[in-house]
Amino acid sequence: MQQALRQVAKAAAQDEVPVGAVVVLDNEIIGQGWNQPILANDPTAHAEIIALRDAASKMANYRLPSATLYVSNEPCSMCAGAIIYARMEQRLPKLFSVSLIVLRRQ
Repeated sequence: MQQALRQVAKAAAQDEVPVGAVVVLDNEIIGQGWNQPILANDPTAHAEIIALRDAASKMANYRLPSATLYVSNEPCSMCAGAIIYARMEQRLPKLFSVSLIVLRRQ
């Protein structure tokens, strides 16, 4: 979770919306990202998407069924779709009342 918050700081330092995300598998970070749509001129450069792309690249597989996603904010519909397409076997919480969301296998 601390690493996800470090990603938030990176986004804030670049005047991006402060969102960070980390993908963990077997207690090892396999992907991380921070919001970069302004910097990258890419409307899809959300923290979750970047973290999922990083993890998929490292695993040489876009399917991440046993991985856990730590993200600082509620995922938007695009990011929620990417999480589903990555085959992450988690249930999205119905209420996002905490500052750091953990999406994990249930």
